[in-house]
Amino acid sequence: MQENIMVFYGEDSFHIRSKIGQLIKKYEVDDYNVTIYDCEETPIRDAINDAMTIPFMSEQKVVVAKNAHFLGTHPPKKALEQDEGYLLEYLKNPSESTIFILTVPAQRLDGRKELVKVLKETAEIVECKLKSAQDLAGWVKRQIANAGVHIENDALQELMKRIQSSTELAFQEVKKLLLYAQGESTIDKDTVERVITRNIEDNVYEITNAMLERNHKRALEVYHDLIMYSEDPLRILGIVVNKFREMLQVKTLLDQGKSQDEIQRYLNVKSGRAYYMVQNAKSVPKDKIEHHLRELEHLDYSIKSGRVDKKMALELFILGT
Repeated sequence: MQENIMVFYGEDSFHIRSKIGQLIKKYEVDDYNVTIYDCEETPIRDAINDAMTIPFMSEQKVVVAKNAHFLGTHPPKKALEQDEGYLLEYLKNPSESTIFILTVPAQRLDGRKELVKVLKETAEIVECKLKSAQDLAGWVKRQIANAGVHIENDALQELMKRIQSSTELAFQEVKKLLLYAQGESTIDKDTVERVITRNIEDNVYEITNAMLERNHKRALEVYHDLIMYSEDPLRILGIVVNKFREMLQVKTLLDQGKSQDEIQRYLNVKSGRAYYMVQNAKSVPKDKIEHHLRELEHLDYSIKSGRVDKKMALELFILGT
C-alpha cells in the first residue's frame, strides 16, 4: 500500500476537507505546493501530470483530484468522461514526492471497477460518511463545552433543527454562536433563535408540513416571519410548488415499488434528505398532493396576471389547505 495515495469518499464534504487539511499540516506542505483539480470540469490526466512533476523548493507536494464521481457507484449522467487507464498507469509507479488525493462524493465506491480494485490494494481509503443526528448533536455539544460554555437542552435541539445534518454548517454556526456568546456561561434557546438563521427552504419546508398537518396558525407564523424579513411571496410560492412536486415525484416512485435507497440515487440527494422526502410522501394521499398543485398553479397565474395581491393570496391558500 502506498502511503502517498489517498482516497476519501462519502457524503461529508466537511470531513473530507478536514482530512486533507490535516495531511497538508502533517507533511508541512506550503501553499505553493498544493494544487486542487475538479474532476467535474478538468480531466484527471491534468492532475496526474501535475503529480508527476517535482515539488517547488520542497520535499513534498499535494495534488487533490476532487469530485472523482467516476469511482462511485452512481456517477451523474452528465459527468465528464475520464481517462481511467491513465490513472491506472500512474498507480503502478506513483511519484514518491507527491501525496496524491482523490475525493469521491458518494456513499460507496464501485467495487466492480478494476481501477477501484487497484486503489484498494495500493491506496489508503477513508470513508467520510455523514454523522447521525445523535452523533452530530454530541459533537456540537462537545465543541461548545470545550469553549467553557454550557448549552441548554432546548437550545441544542433548536440548533440541531436549524443545521439539519450538515457537519459543515454545524461547524460554521457553532463558531458564530460562540462568538456571540463571549463572556456568557450559558447558551439558551432565545440566543440560538436570534443568532442562527434558517434558510428559506427550511422555513418553507416547515410551512408545507404545517399545512399538511392542518396547523394553519404555525404555517402563517412562519410565513409572516419570512415576509417580515423581506422575502418575496412569489419566491416562497415557487418553493412551495417545488416541495409539492417533489412530494408527488417521490409518491410516484414509491407506487412503482422503489426503495428509499433507489429513490435517493434516482433523485441524487443525500440519505438524510431522502428519508424525510419518503416520510412526507407516505403521509399524504396522492390525490391531495395533485389537488394542492392545481390550486398553486392557478394561484401563480392569478398573481402574475394581477388579479390578486400576492401576499394575501398565499395567506388564503395556507388557510384553505
